[in-house]
Parts: sequence; structure tokens; C-alpha cells
Amino acid sequence: MTTGERIRRLRKEHGLTQEELGAKIGVQKAAIQKYEKGTVTNIKRDSLIKLAQILDTTPEYLLGWDNAPANVEAVDESEFVNIPIIGRVAAGVTCFAENNITGYEPVMRSDLSHGEQYAFLRVVGDSMYPVFMEGDLVLVRCQTSVDSGSYAVVTIDDEDGVVKKVVYDRDFIELQSINPMYPPRRFEGEEVLRIRVFGLVKEIKRKFR
Repeated sequence: MTTGERIRRLRKEHGLTQEELGAKIGVQKAAIQKYEKGTVTNIKRDSLIKLAQILDTTPEYLLGWDNAPANVEAVDESEFVNIPIIGRVAAGVTCFAENNITGYEPVMRSDLSHGEQYAFLRVVGDSMYPVFMEGDLVLVRCQTSVDSGSYAVVTIDDEDGVVKKVVYDRDFIELQSINPMYPPRRFEGEEVLRIRVFGLVKEIKRKFR
């Protein structure tokens, strides 16, 4: 069995399309097609490690080795961190999130800042379309303030968190949507105390349907 055949079999066993598998490891559908057809045999090490993580196997198995040769660097699972997925983030019409862990998503340790806390939250609604799509997972670095113009997860009056562009001025804070169907919300004076920053959006993960 070739490497491509192993990838195809495990992908189907996990119920993933080529688009979905590609999105999980950060490549296009065409790359997965080439892997499975065998037209690309020198898969990059980072992609190979991610494939093995997602498909619950090892790079050695995907490459068809019972035992990895001595000159091949062994996979270090510590290169990845499982980040918790917490409830959902409403982008648009607010709904209350369940403040519990619903799953985990692997992220390369090198993509994270040492000593910081992170969480994934799921986008609901279309107020941030087309940058943020319903169902997207947003990786959030937990912090209580962000620079003006940043995308952040914020709460209003202890409601569910929403993804918005946060714009500061001397006299107000404005939460902006990307979808023009949703007007900006401006908070002035003591109203700014209604807003709490949950964290800074660092990454979007999207599954193709």
C-alpha cells in the first residue's frame, strides 16, 4: 500500500473530504489529491506530522515504514498542543454559549506565545462575513485589552461573546461588523463599561462543506 493509499483510506475512515482534511492541515484540496494520487511523494515534514495527528496515526505508518530509519527524525508529539474548544462565539445575533469544553483542536506549539492562554470558539451568524464564516473556529489568545482596529472576542453586559473589530477613540468604543447589513455599535461615556474583551483573534480554522 502506498503513502497516498494509506492517506486516502484513513481519511475516509475518519469521514473527511479532501477539502476538510486540507483545511485541517493548512493546504488546498489539490494538495491532498496529489498526496493520494502519489504525484507528490516528498510531503513536507510539518504537513506529514499534521496528517498523522488528524488521522490518528504516525508519519512512519503513512510512509509505509514498520520502524523509522535511524536517519529520520522521530515525531515529537510535544510539537503540538491541544487547545480546548469552548462553547460558541456568536457573530451577529447574540446567543448564550455553554461555558464548557466541547472538544480540542491541535495547534503547533511554535504558533503560540509561551506562557499565554488560548481557546478556540466557534462562530455563529454572518455579521463578520466574508472574513469570518458561520462554523469557523477562531483561535483566541486570552487577554483583556487589544489595540484599536483588532479583531477580538468581546462580551456586552455579560452576554455571549461576539467577534468584532474593536475601534477606540478618546470618547467612545465602537464594535464594527464586516457585513454591511450590520451597523456598528458605539458605546460612549459610562456605556464603555458594558464591554469586556475576552481575547484577541489570532487564527481562523475553516472546514469546507
